[in-house]
Amino acid sequence: MRFRFIYILLFISSTTLFAQSAADGEALFNNKQFAKAKAVYQSLLTSKPYDPLFNYRYARCLYELKDYSNAIKHFELSGSRFPLTPWYLAELYFLSYRFDESAKAYQNYITSLSPDDKKIAELELQKKKSELGAKLIRRIENITIIDSISVEKNSFLKKYNFNPELGSLKHSQLKLNSKKNIDIINYTTQRGDRTIYSDTVKGQTDILSSFKQLEDWSEPVSISKAVNTESNENYPFLLLDGLTLYFATDGENSLGGYDIFITKYSSNIKGFLTPENIGFPFNSPANDYMMVIDEQRNLGWFATDRNQPAGKVTIYKFVPNKEKIIYRTENLDTLVRAAELKLYRKVLRTNIENVAIIQHQHTQKYQQLNFIVNDSLIYTHFEEFRSNKALTLWNEYTKLKNSVENLTTSLNTLRTKYEAYEYEEDRKKITLEILQKEVLIFDLQKELDLKLISSRNEEIIFLNKSYDY
Repeated sequence: MRFRFIYILLFISSTTLFAQSAADGEALFNNKQFAKAKAVYQSLLTSKPYDPLFNYRYARCLYELKDYSNAIKHFELSGSRFPLTPWYLAELYFLSYRFDESAKAYQNYITSLSPDDKKIAELELQKKKSELGAKLIRRIENITIIDSISVEKNSFLKKYNFNPELGSLKHSQLKLNSKKNIDIINYTTQRGDRTIYSDTVKGQTDILSSFKQLEDWSEPVSISKAVNTESNENYPFLLLDGLTLYFATDGENSLGGYDIFITKYSSNIKGFLTPENIGFPFNSPANDYMMVIDEQRNLGWFATDRNQPAGKVTIYKFVPNKEKIIYRTENLDTLVRAAELKLYRKVLRTNIENVAIIQHQHTQKYQQLNFIVNDSLIYTHFEEFRSNKALTLWNEYTKLKNSVENLTTSLNTLRTKYEAYEYEEDRKKITLEILQKEVLIFDLQKELDLKLISSRNEEIIFLNKSYDY
C-alpha cells in the first residue's frame, strides 16, 4: 500500500512537471523566444514523440532558427491539424530544392483557402517559381570552379579581375531610403563608345543604354522591352561580340531574389530576344547576379548571397563551358548537391591549363572511357574522377595515347611504302625513319603505362583519404 501511494505521488508530480513544461514552452513560443522554446519542446517530444502540437511548435522553432531539414521532418510529423503546415512545408521544400513537393504543398494550401482570399495571387506566383525550379533542376550545368571567396557586398566587383579589353564595370550604391541601398552597375565598352547601366525608373531598377556622339552622350533609353519589365533589372554585362547580354532580374521567371539571365540582340527583330534563365548552379533561391565572361582567357565570375550573412556575398570564379554540359543522373540528391554548388569540379590555379582538355572531353556527349580503379570500381565517364591530380594524369595519358596512335599509323604507312618499293636503294631511304619511329613508340609506350598506373594510384589514394573521414 505504501509503495502504491509513493507511485501515485510520483505520477502526480511528473504529470504536474510535464504540464508546467508544456505551459513554459507555450509562453516562450508566444513571446518568440524560439531558441528557449525549442529546448522545451525537444524535451517534451522525448516523452510524446508523435504529439501533433509539440511537433508543430518544435518545427516552428526550427523554422525560425533556420534549421530547415529538421523543421521539415517535424512539420510532416505534426499531420494536417494545423492550417499553416502546408505553407511552411511549401517554403521549406523550396529552400531545400525539393521543388516538386513545394509546388504540391502550395497547391494544398491554396485549396484550403477561400476562393476570394487575397493571398492566393502571391501563392500562385510562389507555386510557379517552384514549378520553374522543378524544371531547371533537371538541366543543371556541370561547371568547373577555380576559386570562391566571401567578400563585402559593397566592394564585390574588386574581385572581378577580367581583361580590360572586355570593357569596364563600375559599382556604386544609391540610397533609396534609410533602410535600403541598391546597386548601380555601369558597363562601358572597351572603345568607350557605349555604356549600359542600371538606374531607377519609377521606383524600380531598369537597364539603360547610351552611345557616345562626338563629345556628348545620347539620351539614355531603355535597352529593350524584352529585358526591362515591371520587376527590377540590374547587373548588366555585354560580351565582346556586342550582342550577348547577361543581366539579373527578380521577376516572375526568377527563382528567388535576383537570377542571372542571358539574351542576344537579333538584327531580324532589331532588338533583344526573350531572355532565358541560365539555371542551376548559377542561380538559386537566394540572390545571384553579375555574370562576367572573359572569353579571351576562358574565365567567368558571378556573385551570390546564398549561405551568406547580411552584407556579404560569395564570388565564384569558374571556367565557362564551350558547350553546355548537363548532369546526366536521376539521383535527386546528386542533383540537389550540384544545384547548391556542393558538387562541382574543382580546378587548382596551377592546373587551369588542363581545363581546355577536360572541357573537350566533357563535350563529347556520348564518349565513354574504361578506367579500372580497382577490382570493384570502373569509371565510364570523366566526371566520375574524384581526384583532380588523377584526372590531370589521365588527360596526359590520353594525349600521349593519341600521339602513340598517330605515330603507329605513320609507322604502318612507312612500312607499307617499304614493302611497295622494288629497289633496295629506295628502301634504305626510309629504313632509318622506320627504326626511329619504332624506338620512339617503344619509349612512349612505357611512359604511357606509367601515366596510367600513376593516375590509378592517385585516384585510389584520394578515395582512401575520403573514406577515412
